[in-house]
Amino acid sequence: MLSYAAKSDIGCHRSNNEDNFAACPELNLWVLADGVGGQDAGEVASEITCRVIQRELQAGASLEDAIHIAHDAVLEAPAEGVGRPGMASTVVALLVHGNSYQVSWVGDSRCYVWSREQGLDQVSRDHSLIQQLLEEQHINEEEAATHPGRNIVLQAIGQEKLQYLHVDSITDGFEDGQIILLCSDGLSDYVKHEDIAAILESSDDLSAVSDQLIAKTLANDGADNVTVVLVRLEHRSVNDTQARVSTQASSSGAVLAGWRPVAVVAAVVALAALFYCLV
Repeated sequence: MLSYAAKSDIGCHRSNNEDNFAACPELNLWVLADGVGGQDAGEVASEITCRVIQRELQAGASLEDAIHIAHDAVLEAPAEGVGRPGMASTVVALLVHGNSYQVSWVGDSRCYVWSREQGLDQVSRDHSLIQQLLEEQHINEEEAATHPGRNIVLQAIGQEKLQYLHVDSITDGFEDGQIILLCSDGLSDYVKHEDIAAILESSDDLSAVSDQLIAKTLANDGADNVTVVLVRLEHRSVNDTQARVSTQASSSGAVLAGWRPVAVVAAVVALAALFYCLV
């Protein structure tokens, strides 16, 4: 069985929430998108991204192909009167296949895997200027924290004048009790790796963990929208696609994207929705 919880918050210094997520347990799919460029309708780009990826997976597309189709949809939307030219979004998506999982991403929204035995590992690699500078050893971690280019992403869904959208993917085994965390950089920019790990270890209640991650971000004066999605495998069953659900919408009142009611076990469905922006 897959259990999950998701929550988003507008953050301490934003007027709207441009993050978005889709929880689709009937597809074993979770998507998190982070709108890029508030002045250019980032919330529209993130909503399109979540919705199109869900639609294409339902139609039988691979996760990578669905992300490429979402990229085209965001680029084409302004000509159809939706959003604005220049809008874009990051994305990180999780697709569970029985005993294994696939994570695909574009931009700097992240995926972490946590277990009590092995702790917390970041399994995605940011498509960002800072990541490139770190890998090329032009800056160190301390300099990265205050670098003026720390919010620059090198790849994004809907990014104009991009010769080719590079979708990174990893696959690995999904072990009983493991938690996969998807997050916008509203979390990773304001909460230290070791603090995320400590919060994940503190409770088996995914809803409580999501609350604590958001609360820690806000306590650290998190300036951005922040979104977290937590998915845990427990008591694996071969054909089990049901999930216990705990989702919470941001107080910003932004629209729900890409989520449909599904059969749930031992759950109350609250809502699912939204989220984040890069300047």
